[in-house]
Amino acid sequence: MASHEHAGPVGYTGFVHPAATVRTKRFSIGGASLVEPFVSLEGDSAQIGVACNLQDNDRLLDYAGGGQQTPGDLTLGDGSFTAHGVTFIGKVRIGEACGTVINAVVQNAVIGDGTLIGPMAHVLGADPERPIVIPEASLVLFGARITSQEDVAANVIPVPAPFTIFAADVSEENLVLARGYNLLYRAAARMAPFSAAAGHPGNPGDDFPDVAQAFGKLAVAPPTVYRRGTGALPARTAGFGDLTFERFEAQAGFGVPPPDSPAASARFIVPRVASPELVDDGAMVLGGCDLAEGVRVGPESCLHGADAPAVAVGRGTRIGRNSSLHELSLSSCRVGAECVIGDRVVLHGPLEVGDRVRVGDGAVLFGPTIAAGVTIGAGALVFGPVEVSADVPEGAVIVPPGMEFLIAPSVGNHRGSLPFSASMLVPWLALQQAGGSDCGLSALSFLT
Repeated sequence: MASHEHAGPVGYTGFVHPAATVRTKRFSIGGASLVEPFVSLEGDSAQIGVACNLQDNDRLLDYAGGGQQTPGDLTLGDGSFTAHGVTFIGKVRIGEACGTVINAVVQNAVIGDGTLIGPMAHVLGADPERPIVIPEASLVLFGARITSQEDVAANVIPVPAPFTIFAADVSEENLVLARGYNLLYRAAARMAPFSAAAGHPGNPGDDFPDVAQAFGKLAVAPPTVYRRGTGALPARTAGFGDLTFERFEAQAGFGVPPPDSPAASARFIVPRVASPELVDDGAMVLGGCDLAEGVRVGPESCLHGADAPAVAVGRGTRIGRNSSLHELSLSSCRVGAECVIGDRVVLHGPLEVGDRVRVGDGAVLFGPTIAAGVTIGAGALVFGPVEVSADVPEGAVIVPPGMEFLIAPSVGNHRGSLPFSASMLVPWLALQQAGGSDCGLSALSFLT
């Protein structure tokens, strides 16, 4: 579980997950902020602002260069998020309302307000005292490799408006998740307004898990789904009285209401795992996940389904270390049978992966359909609702047609586009038609 050796102030409604590790000498986190499972913060200082989110497997590392070592020193401005697998090294200053996206690396840099660092981008300053500066309201292009200030201009563009709104959507979703984790922890610990007293209206019941059970390797996901116009109660407006805890329903959730009930989204969700003994004790499978027989999950990998079943993994698939499986609201991440998923891989829904697919270390799949038997090379990025029917080489960056401008020039010849996937456009368009501010809808509009 978590190591919080030098934990400092945690703002009210801020939440540091028990499976996170904080070893910085100085640490603070503002209200409505969240540090998710397997985040690892090392070094001198981590100062997390208000309404921030560090997602699973993000890390802060010391910088060793120029014959000396600079301890990790991170400042994350208010309203900023860092997506799965992000690495910060040395002295990093992130402005307000920024997003650092999947498997990006930021080292000795200053990031201006309102900037998005694209997936797999590397901003690698060599001197903590002369950091690389990224202008405000910039998009660091996908797969960029920036090693000096001179590299910046060619590898950034002004943030397209839909991506700015997308970032706001992500931040809004993260606020709901932070609040949900607070609700879950208080219920599991029987803290106010919940209670362990018999007959107390706030007693969640003997069948509701304690903290160790709720935050173990087969963990509970708090309510996050926000469905506007579907008759479901937005989790963001659910009060304590809206959440029911009378029974522990291992296959579906806690006190699950009927699907058409106003309280349908105000519920906690537990995973279904056919072979729990094959999930490493240091991994986490939480929420709406359905793992078939023989699925292996390596240490510090995090599978998080926000709804049930949002993440599904087929028989005999193996998932390596520090990998992430997740999905946008109202979508799914589905992985076939007998697949091999490497270390520090991110599989993000909407996503369909066929049987016997191999995904190399550090690769990112966000949105495509992957045909059976395909190999995705290490460090490759496939983004958007495209159809992948042939192997993707190491380090390639693939996007939908017409979106090539999102790929950084520094990627070189390892770039390309693939046709849209007819089957994958269906869930993407369904998200778009759902309306509201569900995570990802704005970027979806831009793509399609």
